[in-house]
Amino acid sequence: MKVVRRSAVAVGIGLGVGVVATTGYALQRVASRRWRAAEDDLVAAERTMPADLVHHFVAVDDGGRIHAVERGAGPPIVLVHGVSLGVAAWAPQLRQLADRHRVIAIGQRGHGQSLAGDDGYSMERLADDLRDVLIALDVTGAVLVGHSMGGMVAQLLAVRHPDDVTARLRALVLVATSAQPITAGPAGPLVAAGLASGASRGLGRAERRGQGLFPSDGLALWATRATFGAHPAPADVELTRSMIAAMSPSAVSGLLGPLFAFDVHRQIHAIDLPTHVVVGTRDVLTPPRMARTIVDQIPGATLHVFDGCGHMVMLERADELCDLLHDVATSTPPSTPPASPPGTPPVA
Repeated sequence: MKVVRRSAVAVGIGLGVGVVATTGYALQRVASRRWRAAEDDLVAAERTMPADLVHHFVAVDDGGRIHAVERGAGPPIVLVHGVSLGVAAWAPQLRQLADRHRVIAIGQRGHGQSLAGDDGYSMERLADDLRDVLIALDVTGAVLVGHSMGGMVAQLLAVRHPDDVTARLRALVLVATSAQPITAGPAGPLVAAGLASGASRGLGRAERRGQGLFPSDGLALWATRATFGAHPAPADVELTRSMIAAMSPSAVSGLLGPLFAFDVHRQIHAIDLPTHVVVGTRDVLTPPRMARTIVDQIPGATLHVFDGCGHMVMLERADELCDLLHDVATSTPPSTPPASPPGTPPVA
């Protein structure tokens, strides 16, 4: 009798779990319809790339190739996207700022038309890529804007190549990013390595099966929505989802280890550049506490908090971010490069 009762309970629990799972899936499908947008919706929302972009392809010394797009003229603003995104993430800034600025959006290796070389995907390599593009495009007096992983790369560039930064940049704007590992504490590096290893194995299987980062379009849309704050525009969610869908799982796999282990919070005190740190109150990926850590470490850094905004600041608060970038680019005087010893060739 006890066996029968236990079996009945087990069956009941199993049915209950199945009902909950089925209901959750159904709710996910219903809710995700609100965030879908067609190409016409993206055009109407000005979330497509301008047709008059200038395209650059910069060869780097490990055999890689970095794609950058450019539009406009004036005080330069250089934009660097986060992991699994691309230059299209900056569509609003390329549209709104190009009448007053030279706007350059750089695609990081493994994303879009930017190809990795023999050095793979270390954060140091990404920082060197960024330096190479700034030199190749003869960028001076620029505001460097890094979102998420792009903000990490921007910080590492400033730490790794301070003389080049002084020669070419007037300010940093770090958007929804971090200076330290996502897992804190003494066991953080081990936890991060375990997470990266497990995720990489799963992504490797997906690549071999010809799949993307997510097993279904609905799940991808749901996960994309989670990166936004309150009441996102469907066009913004769809643009982000489309970039993630185009991302190679193997490239993400190569980036996860360096990304999870990234830590420069004890080095960024040496950054000698006006720095603005931007974060949304509803950012679940790089929450406000991470932004405050950066502000506490970089001398004179300014914190900008956008209420109700999530991780995708450049889309969710496009107008406010554009206004901030314009103000920084026009009110911050260009830095003075350090004097070179006699006989030292100028920076190319």
